Amino acid sequence: MFSISTILPFTTSSFFVYLLCTILLFLLAKKFFSRHLKYSWLIAFSSLFYLVVMFPKPLQLFGILGYFYSIYYLFGKKLNYGKLLLPVILLSLPMILMKFIVVLPEVSEERNMHYYLAVIVQVAGLSYMTFKVIQLYIDEHNKETTVSILNFFNFTTFVPTLLIGPIDRYQRFTSNIESGYANIRFETLAKGFDTCIKGLLYKFIIGEAIRLLILSHLVDDGSFLYHLSYMYTYLFYLFFDFAGYCLLAIGFAKFIGIDVPINFDSPFLAVNPKEFWRKWHKTLGDWLNDYFFKPIFKELTTKKLFTSIQRQNLALFLTFTLMGFWNGLTLHYIVSGMLFGLFSMIHNYYAYVCLKNKRDVVFGNMNPKLVRVLSIFILFNAVAFSIYIFSGKLF
Repeated sequence: MFSISTILPFTTSSFFVYLLCTILLFLLAKKFFSRHLKYSWLIAFSSLFYLVVMFPKPLQLFGILGYFYSIYYLFGKKLNYGKLLLPVILLSLPMILMKFIVVLPEVSEERNMHYYLAVIVQVAGLSYMTFKVIQLYIDEHNKETTVSILNFFNFTTFVPTLLIGPIDRYQRFTSNIESGYANIRFETLAKGFDTCIKGLLYKFIIGEAIRLLILSHLVDDGSFLYHLSYMYTYLFYLFFDFAGYCLLAIGFAKFIGIDVPINFDSPFLAVNPKEFWRKWHKTLGDWLNDYFFKPIFKELTTKKLFTSIQRQNLALFLTFTLMGFWNGLTLHYIVSGMLFGLFSMIHNYYAYVCLKNKRDVVFGNMNPKLVRVLSIFILFNAVAFSIYIFSGKLF
């Protein structure tokens, strides 16, 4: 019997055994049973097996899924509820409670309210699942058709992206489901293999080498040199660990016919914050843009509050502050998100002034190649400092 306390996606050899068995199952199903075994049911079976046999707290996860679907079905289909705020708050409630539980100390060793809330809502991957359900509700609640329980289950519990993304979109995901076994072919298998090899290299070789050979040997003597060394080392460790995980998720998904969106694309070559968030955790940046930044900006515009550039900057700052709270209700997460918001505001205003004056008000007529190099350098260090704050090492 597997030890369910340790088998999270891409963390143990047992999970990779599960992946290999799942890939073989899909290949056999395509070859011999494709006429009789629906692709969507096979996706559901593979997820259900993992959740029941290997995932920590499966009963709590199923309870939260039932809660999510009830909110979606009740407000979106039965009550024909036109406003989005209340359903979104209700859908966010388990995640919010989980964030509070993490930061609030237990007042005693007895089984108090803190204990029971932790038992109910502390589920791995809940934050990512919440974001997927919110975007599904917003996109689908005004449509005449209802998302079936099967499709809802497949989308929210797809194993490769269950723990830390990438954050897929329902319509894109279901288009792969509808294509079924046709997406499993030699080309996708080859791409999946290449992507998985790159993911293994990133996460388990480069990332682990940085952690074991450098990060774990840095001595915290409180000096500026120590903090500077930790800042850059942690940035590269986080990138290779997180990007490697995402590549493994994308590669495995390709093996079974699902095209999970790319999450990282040379982020350290970005020249401004906007480009950075199209390259670093892209699916989170896209989600925040579509479901938080745009609605805030639209609301401010409708009420004719502030000027256009002020509305943009306020929406940017609130969006990245939300990202900080989403990561956790501790100061280092919140400040990190606010810093990214500040950097985005500064660049947005800089671009606005340049456009207004029809010239670059900072670099002037400097050589464009040199401007690009300087922009990359400035942004890289700004990102490194924000990620350093995110690590919680400073406070």
